[in-house]
Amino acid sequence: MTVHEMTRALERIAARQEGVFHHEQARSCGFSDDMIERRALSGAFIRLESGVYAFASARSTWRRQYKAAQLSLPGSGLGGLAACKVQRLDGFKVERPELIVPYTSNHRTRLATVHRSDSALMTTFDGFRVSTIAQTLCDIVSRVRLDRWERAADGALLERRVSVEELQERRLRYENSRRPGFATYRALVDERLADGFVPKESDLEQALAGAIAMVVGCPEVVWQAPAPWAPDEQRVDTMIPRWGLVLEADGRRWHARLADFDKDRWRDNQAAALGLRVMRFTFTHLTQRRLEVVLLITAAGRASSAAA
Repeated sequence: MTVHEMTRALERIAARQEGVFHHEQARSCGFSDDMIERRALSGAFIRLESGVYAFASARSTWRRQYKAAQLSLPGSGLGGLAACKVQRLDGFKVERPELIVPYTSNHRTRLATVHRSDSALMTTFDGFRVSTIAQTLCDIVSRVRLDRWERAADGALLERRVSVEELQERRLRYENSRRPGFATYRALVDERLADGFVPKESDLEQALAGAIAMVVGCPEVVWQAPAPWAPDEQRVDTMIPRWGLVLEADGRRWHARLADFDKDRWRDNQAAALGLRVMRFTFTHLTQRRLEVVLLITAAGRASSAAA
């Protein structure tokens, strides 16, 4: 095989890998160690990490960055926030690559943050070995805001890219673990199960009251207030008139909230027409991420006061 033929063969491999290749792949095409080193020194090959190269002609993109990281630890797969980007979950941008490797594997590379796991579920998506959507959502629950997690999870559920059963399988797999944020993950999955836990109305009100009590400088709160857009027909859970803020504690399961989406959106539009803002919190919001709820209510109050 001529050098030209060897180069064409390696280019074909690299073309399937975002322009990058491993040292052993170059050797399989006929390149010797000396030939690889000379091309790295001349700039024809760009050394990204020990044993990982890119053709100089290959554009530097996030996909190239992720693929190079994956090749730097053979047998690894992308996980964490990097997996969110690869899996096209809603609301995620490019992050530093994260790799999942078995406990027995080498776990050092300059190109990525490395996590060790023997239980992570992996798949192939868009040319990358990556954690499944259910695994990814389980892994990131303690690392992102609750609304960001729900946006990603509910989007994937609605697009049927993941099922509630798959989320539940990961919950059961880690039920007795000490994974960060697992109590939140358990509650979020339970909300989305057809026969999941439904809180009592009194527990919901108590949880909302506890959050409101933590809002510094909160003005008068009216509970079970007549809805301003239909005072004789509807009520809202809580209203803070001075801030023009309606707070709703929602104990419905995910499927019920989804079925009522249009009705809820219409109510919110009716409130907006009167200059009111509606904030909806689930039992999980109020119990697992109470401080975030308090901060959101506080921010809404400050915005209202500033606009007055």
